Amino acid sequence: MSRRPFMRRALLVPALAALVSAAIYAGACGHSHDDASSGTSSGPELDDVIYEGGATDEALIVLLAAEPKDEPSQGTVFDAPEDGATLPGDAAPALAFHIAGAAQGAGPAPALRLATGDAPGAREAGAAGAPAWAELGALLGPARAARAHGTPVNGRAYFLVFSTPEREGLLRVFTTKLTYTPDAAAWDKLRAAGAPITVGVINAVFENNRIVQGGGPFTGAPVTFSVAP
Repeated sequence: MSRRPFMRRALLVPALAALVSAAIYAGACGHSHDDASSGTSSGPELDDVIYEGGATDEALIVLLAAEPKDEPSQGTVFDAPEDGATLPGDAAPALAFHIAGAAQGAGPAPALRLATGDAPGAREAGAAGAPAWAELGALLGPARAARAHGTPVNGRAYFLVFSTPEREGLLRVFTTKLTYTPDAAAWDKLRAAGAPITVGVINAVFENNRIVQGGGPFTGAPVTFSVAP
């Protein structure tokens, strides 16, 4: 299987189950996120997702409902680890990446802005070109907007999916940061995989938890690494 289809499957297969379950919305309304710390979602299909940097499950649901785009300049490129690297197992490494169209170390590329101006409903419309069923997914549970919890995501956010050939979605992280260091529990999960691990990133530009027009989601270039015993 080529790397691109592998990445798309790893990102989208777990997402499909999430989108067909309205229970995600009902369960998530009672959950809160702390901008300064990580957390996990309360929706049953996203229970394993780790949130960092103030990322919210509302934004993640919108991201998973949209069709990813393959635009190299907007996708992510890993700075660490290198593809094919074997990492020591005694300490969790810091994974780092950047937007391909931005200078390395200069932060994310400038956020794309809404092209629809202040037209009624523009902010709720989501990403341009999103399929109709995706828009319906974003609109389910209309009372949710009035009870949205946590500070909405504004700017770019990144969904990392770690997978092995035997298990897609071994570890999933949604963050607004360009780095991720697994905590002890997450690192133990990766160490115990017993096989090479591929990590891919899908990113999007958000305004109030909705993807701006032309803001993605965008697929990035995955890397594969192993963890030494």
